[in-house]
Amino acid sequence: MKPTPMVFEGCFGWLHPAPGLRGVVLCGPYGHEELCVHRAWKSFAENLAAAGLPTLRFDYPGSGDSAGDDSEPDRVRAWLDGVKAAVRRLREDTGVTELVLVGFRLGSLLATAAALELTEDGQGVDALALLAPITSGRKAVRELQTLATMVLRPVCNPEPPERASWLNVIGMPLTPETALALSGLAPCDQPVPPAPRILIADRPDAKTPVKLAARWRAMGAAAEPMGISGMMEMVQQPQRAQAAAVFDPVLRWIAAGPVATGATPPPHRPAGLMTTTAVERPVFFGKGPELFGIYCTPVLADPAGSRPAILFLNSGATHHVGSGRATVVQARRLAARGYCSLRIDAAGIGDSPDRPGLADNLLYHREVIGDLRAALDWLEAQGHARVVVIGLCAGGTPALHAGLGDDRVVGQVALNPGRFELGDGTAVAELMRTVAFRSTTDYLLEALKPARLRASFRKRARVTGLAKRLAGRFVRKLLIRTGLTRHALRMFRRLSAEGRRVLLVYSSGDMTLAEFHLHLGDGGRALDGLSGIELVYLDRADHSLTVWEARDRLNLLIDRHLAALDTAATDPAASGLAGWDLGLPSGERVG
Repeated sequence: MKPTPMVFEGCFGWLHPAPGLRGVVLCGPYGHEELCVHRAWKSFAENLAAAGLPTLRFDYPGSGDSAGDDSEPDRVRAWLDGVKAAVRRLREDTGVTELVLVGFRLGSLLATAAALELTEDGQGVDALALLAPITSGRKAVRELQTLATMVLRPVCNPEPPERASWLNVIGMPLTPETALALSGLAPCDQPVPPAPRILIADRPDAKTPVKLAARWRAMGAAAEPMGISGMMEMVQQPQRAQAAAVFDPVLRWIAAGPVATGATPPPHRPAGLMTTTAVERPVFFGKGPELFGIYCTPVLADPAGSRPAILFLNSGATHHVGSGRATVVQARRLAARGYCSLRIDAAGIGDSPDRPGLADNLLYHREVIGDLRAALDWLEAQGHARVVVIGLCAGGTPALHAGLGDDRVVGQVALNPGRFELGDGTAVAELMRTVAFRSTTDYLLEALKPARLRASFRKRARVTGLAKRLAGRFVRKLLIRTGLTRHALRMFRRLSAEGRRVLLVYSSGDMTLAEFHLHLGDGGRALDGLSGIELVYLDRADHSLTVWEARDRLNLLIDRHLAALDTAATDPAASGLAGWDLGLPSGERVG
């Protein structure tokens, strides 16, 4: 049976049906860690369902596709209530008689605390599995503080007063109130076990599972530690679905013993979510394996009005919520201004199915254009004849290609695009390992550091690999400089000739600028005089635009871009008045 998107008490989730009467609720990591593990977590849920166990995975309130925002008060209470709501919904919709809570990282802390509260309410869970657990709120806050300081950030203008005291955890806000409430969460110190049967799984040399298991066994629970390699690596970069194999020992533990059958199929319910500014619903589109997206419409406007719809593409291998949840926030912000939008997952990314014959999480693959066209077809069927495509990083490249020969695309916003060609695709890990966007000079300076040189010469394969990458860079640069391959310039000339309106935004000093200058000259001088192409440098901004103050300035740019498109649609004679025909040799600079 296919998984079913659902909404309950403001939370967005997926129910993976199965016949067994033992159900599983998955409490995932938080923030950036959830973005990394999302696809493997989805695959884990599918594997549990394939083993006969109905499984529900969901976004905490204020996170992912759920309602609210993590800057709101009472977040910890909302997160715990979200876990309990998921347990209730799984029991109601499937009739399961056994319930297993599974928590990963911060989700382990929330699952443990929620299990204790459910026990107090007389609705306790039968088993609890904690994966790479964060065992106290104080540890959770320390980790979030460390994560925030580890990420290199430019010096920004002062934040507005309401945000000045918040901690920016790679785009996700942690307010002082939430930090204080989270610090007080200590469910592992309670005098009763959270469940009759407990698994604590962590790296093989970790001591926490042994200590916790001993403590809970002394209280009468059947608790056991388990050593599993690779779980912490799961939350360091976006993972492929196949990475869910790390969880196989946990799956066997959950599925052990006889499981009665007789679970009811989930009832058909609309999965719409209403916020103060928008109505959102999950949609499926495309031929063959259907792709997934979230359609966001204004609360009080005609969904198929005169304004263009917005199509949001994946930023790299991050699923449709965007880095630091930026795409969700942007979609709901634009809905308040009267714009409809569709945020999608391309095949092999997020909640969309695999691309047949190809690996997951491939970036810059030519077939993504087919996914994009399918999304445009779906939007057109809803009455949206004009569309603006927005993409960040690896999503910026197909956003640019989207307008070639397709008059439905009236505008594009490309944010820090790393390349300009689409081809056979590159895996995330490979892209990060080769540091493809650095200039050759920067790459050499890094490679020739004494420590790296010593490490390289200890392994001949590293020296050979370095030589091949440098040779490849030299040949590619030669081809571009001699004009034998000028894909980028030809693309921008064609977009200009076809009347597309393109907003090209680069964070000042971004790693992708080396590629941009290689193709289009220093400062993008090859774009000089091209009508409809606007180049803007965004000062004090990081690559993924997780700095809030930089996002505010980006919002103004996007609003100006959309306003110019509206003006052009109603008064073609005024289409050049909104900053389009700038022709600036170094681009406009904002901030």
